[in-house]
Amino acid sequence: MRALPVLLALPLLAAAPGAARAQDADADLRAAIRAYDRAFRSKDLDALHAMLADDVVLYEHSVQNVGKADVWDHHLRPELEAFQDMTAAFTDVRVWAAADAGFVTRQYAIQAVMNGRPIDARGNETMGWVKRDGRWRLAHVHWSHPCPRPPGG
Repeated sequence: MRALPVLLALPLLAAAPGAARAQDADADLRAAIRAYDRAFRSKDLDALHAMLADDVVLYEHSVQNVGKADVWDHHLRPELEAFQDMTAAFTDVRVWAAADAGFVTRQYAIQAVMNGRPIDARGNETMGWVKRDGRWRLAHVHWSHPCPRPPGG
């Protein structure tokens, strides 16, 4: 009868390394997201640029940027450089991570002055991360915010 508890424990022991790796991946990805948020808030352009995957894709409504140069030169960098007196908050953060890929959803609220006009941008963000050469890289980002509704809509 002593063998029965050991046999019952074997599946748990076999699953333990996988569970530990998943927890490590989750913790590592959350650390990368925190680093991204710090770089974004402080407008640390070098750090932010280094976090982008070469094949990153960015969507924001009808805008599509493909590849690191396009995302950086035609969207992220000019937008961040234009933001003055910026604050950014991220809430309802949900993370799913595996060894080399992760998925994040969250809500954002960004207040700033842009081209002399105050902005208050709020919406949803979805991020896809990949682990390459031992570092998490942002491979996909999609921002959506409320669209103006037509009168009576």
